[in-house]
Amino acid sequence: MPTPSPAPNPLRPILLATLGAMLFSSTFLLNRLMATTGGSWVWTAVLRYAYTALILTGWLLLRGEWTGFWRFWRSSWRLWVLWGSVGIGVFYSLVAVAAELSPAWLIAGSFQLVLLSGLLLTPFIYPDHRAKLNFPALRMAGVVVAGVLLMQVENVAQGFSAKALLGFGMIVVSTFLYPLANRKVLVYLETAPVRVSAAHMVLGLTLGSLPFWAVVSVWGGLTGPGPTPQQWGYTFVVALLAGVVATGLFYYALALAGPNATLLGAVEATQSVELLTTVAIEVTLLGAPLPSALSWAGMALVVLGIVLYSRL
Repeated sequence: MPTPSPAPNPLRPILLATLGAMLFSSTFLLNRLMATTGGSWVWTAVLRYAYTALILTGWLLLRGEWTGFWRFWRSSWRLWVLWGSVGIGVFYSLVAVAAELSPAWLIAGSFQLVLLSGLLLTPFIYPDHRAKLNFPALRMAGVVVAGVLLMQVENVAQGFSAKALLGFGMIVVSTFLYPLANRKVLVYLETAPVRVSAAHMVLGLTLGSLPFWAVVSVWGGLTGPGPTPQQWGYTFVVALLAGVVATGLFYYALALAGPNATLLGAVEATQSVELLTTVAIEVTLLGAPLPSALSWAGMALVVLGIVLYSRL
């Protein structure tokens, strides 16, 4: 009788995902900066993933892994194109458009709903026992969501604009698309004939999204101006920090979590750290005012929710 695999240590994937979340906050800040300086969301999105594809392709070529990766990618290209279009293409288009409609704090805060979204999607993703909703995890997710909402009380009290509300709705939709694509690919990879690393998964989904971005770029070129000078540089920074390093750390953390649906949710819960990092950078580098007492209380709830969630 084979020896059962040991349960994964939750600390390592959670810490790696937390570091990735801190780097991923550059997305919200730089996307908003590009949007407020006249850059179209089309090039904010297209250039980021063009850079990501080039960087990761070069990395695999240097490591001598490109041939094996490309052979596997071609054998299952329909899967990569489908979920790359959903989990990168449509997802990031919504995030980039929202940056033109809503402030960075609202986008970063709203995205924390990904924790709850990921849990609610489990019955539609897994064909086995993992499809069952984890109600203790949902309760801990509720703590994080309550913290996120509390952080926004002051902003909500000042009144939502129609634009901000539309941006909020787009982010809510994106929080379902992101974990849906990630987990669908992970379920497929559980029975894949080859071992797929975090870099392979990021590049696989990025390449799968390129047909989507090709259509978007043609549309953008026909309906508006090209990229601004700032977009060429800022999107490279976002691609490197968020698209390569942060996303690679996140997918590696997901791989370490393995088939444990609750631990997968805990890894996704660390995305709440993006909000804390965004606030810190806005205050220290961009001159934003210090958060209110209610906002600090909300941050405390977010951290508490993540700690409690990881102990499940």
